[in-house]
Amino acid sequence: MDNILIIIDLEGIIGVEDLWDNKRNEDLLYKEISAIINPIPDSMDIYLCYDHNDGILPGNLVEKLNPEINIIKKIRNIDFSIDYKTAFLVGFHGKKSDHCRFPHTFRDEIEILSLGEKEVGEIEMVTNLLSYYKIPVSLISTEASVIDYLDYDCIYHDIDKGDMSSIYLNLENDVKKALNSEISLFKFDDSKVKIIYNNYVQRRVKALELDIKISFKDTIDFFRYLPNLHIPLNHIISKDLENMFEELVRNRPESLELVKDENIRKLLDKDISLITYLDLYDISQYFYKIKDNKSAKFELQPKE
Repeated sequence: MDNILIIIDLEGIIGVEDLWDNKRNEDLLYKEISAIINPIPDSMDIYLCYDHNDGILPGNLVEKLNPEINIIKKIRNIDFSIDYKTAFLVGFHGKKSDHCRFPHTFRDEIEILSLGEKEVGEIEMVTNLLSYYKIPVSLISTEASVIDYLDYDCIYHDIDKGDMSSIYLNLENDVKKALNSEISLFKFDDSKVKIIYNNYVQRRVKALELDIKISFKDTIDFFRYLPNLHIPLNHIISKDLENMFEELVRNRPESLELVKDENIRKLLDKDISLITYLDLYDISQYFYKIKDNKSAKFELQPKE
């Protein structure tokens, strides 16, 4: 029996507009996954890897899917000892410098990721990882602006093409084309991988005396290190959150009646466990505006 590996990200899923709208995104993921799985013959074992955030599919999506599908949380948990006939990349987005929706490269803090002398995004890195393990990619589903610069010999599905009545049918047809195409293995690029972080992170790494890796022997070395990459970056965010909470307390207005902005009032009523970094940023900037203090006493990472 043949095996097929489907790696899914969220940003490039058809119809996704808000990454935090779990209910809507659950529905959109179900529609897209169903459109992909429907044409796959029963003779193939499906391995579905969800690589967005913590790798947990939103809501009750797992229960809705065929129980025979093998669900994998994150690329790092893929069993590469399995012989996969082909792989699909679905829902992937452009790199940080692209003009597309939700552009980033693994983390917002990464300004440029390069493979050899070429700037790359997650699609190129994952494809190169798969080529190392001799897994050919036959379908990439993403937006048109990203497809324009990719040069792989595979089937591309343009998520922006067609209306809602035909777009899933178009996806099913592209899956059929991919399954029936002459699948070719891409050559592994063993070049070094380098990261350039944004200026803010570079300053904070120096100020906090953090150890953060910026150069890797190759793509395999990068992916092995990737889970550890989050540790120093999340530490920076944690320290910034502490500073922001302290400043919010010091600079809060004498009365909340002074807060006239409806969006800020909603943020202040939000459960503290649900408050995000950007929520605090918005609140702090509004508090400074009220006090007519244009120069903050602490540095905030700019909004992405």
